[in-house]
Formats: sequence, C-alpha cells, structure tokens
Amino acid sequence: MSDTRDVNDINVRELLPQQGQFVMIDRLQYVDEKTVISSTTVDKDNIFVDGKIFTEAGIIENIAQTAAAQMGYIGKYINKSGIKLGVIGEIKNLVIERLPCIGEKLTTNVEITTEIFSTLMIMAKVYTDNELIAHGNMKITMID
Repeated sequence: MSDTRDVNDINVRELLPQQGQFVMIDRLQYVDEKTVISSTTVDKDNIFVDGKIFTEAGIIENIAQTAAAQMGYIGKYINKSGIKLGVIGEIKNLVIERLPCIGEKLTTNVEITTEIFSTLMIMAKVYTDNELIAHGNMKITMID
C-alpha cells in the first residue's frame, strides 16, 4: 500500500456503508491489503446486546464490518474508488467460545485468505484482552 496515513486517526464510519446504531466497530488499529485489526467496546445501547451479553449476531456483524472497513480503506484511500457494500455469502466453521459482556473491548483480526474478483474469503479471530472468544471463516461479496 502506498498510503501512509495513521489508521488510528481515521473515523471508521467514513469507511463503512453501515451507519447509525448498526456500526459494530469503533476504530481500526491496523490495515494492509491482506490483514485488518479493529477494536470496539461492547456498549449497553448496541442493538445486538441482549441483557448484558453481546450476541452471536453481533460477533458475526463485527467480523463482517472489520472486513468491510478494510475494503473501505483500500477503496477510499488507496484506489480512490469509494465505499462498496459487502454481503455475507457464507459463514463456515464459526466457533464462539463465549459471548462478551457490556464494557468488554473486542479486538478483531481478519485476514483475507482468497480474493476472487469481488468475493473475499476471510479468516477471523475475535479477542477480549488476550482471550480468543470466536474464530471462523466467512465469504463476503463486495457489490458496486
């Protein structure tokens, strides 16, 4: 990548087609063409919080939005082509060891394992502190 901006200074909402209460990541910690790391703190007002627990759907959306933020970063800052919508096509081998609670900070690592045209195959790991709480694979298709 030729862009040298500090990803910590970027408003992640600029990189996502999702807005409002449906944004599931707070910021990027790292991004390149194959890997992205995001972080977020589970908020009591998050639409995927049930009681005090961040649900499975929230973890899935957090993973997908981490990948989308990477594509948004590449589209906006590298290719200068804009932000695309991504659609989850498949979730495979997803293991959720435990669901996080309100106030816990999630760090989500996504690695693109295969990219074919506008379809990405990703491998994801979600951590709280150093504890791996979820991992799996996803297929995401980017739509123009």
